[in-house]
Amino acid sequence: MVRRRLLPMAVVTSIVSIILVACGGGAAPAPATAQPASPPPPPPAATPTAPAVPGGSGSSGASTGGTQFEVTLADPAGSGSYEFKPDNLTFKVGETVTFTFNAQTEFHTFTVDDLGIDEPVDGGSSSTLTFTFDKAGTFELICIPHEALGMVGTITVQ
Repeated sequence: MVRRRLLPMAVVTSIVSIILVACGGGAAPAPATAQPASPPPPPPAATPTAPAVPGGSGSSGASTGGTQFEVTLADPAGSGSYEFKPDNLTFKVGETVTFTFNAQTEFHTFTVDDLGIDEPVDGGSSSTLTFTFDKAGTFELICIPHEALGMVGTITVQ
């Protein structure tokens, strides 16, 4: 009778031992070293040329004259509020404007699809764009990565 009780116990013990040996063993893995969290690099800045586009023409780089205009691409630290300052701009048909864009801490764009404007600005830096407004109308201004967060504006050309 003792033998009948010991046999199942021996079988269970053997199976458990085999499982433990198969699943365990070996040296303990080396602890993972923490990597410092770093944000992904911003997309590479495109260098626009001065193509003839309907509604105007533009170029990046040094000022070529005309009206000087500064736009801040604002993202107040931690506020979650993204905005162009100013966000409503008005120009005259034929006016040449040299924009200076100042991005505070994040990558932004100054994009007006209907005018062929798409100027990237890395966080903490500035960018310059000279553009001649040849087409009258009201145009939507957006920051591509922050449009859904309300970073929009209007350009009116009279």
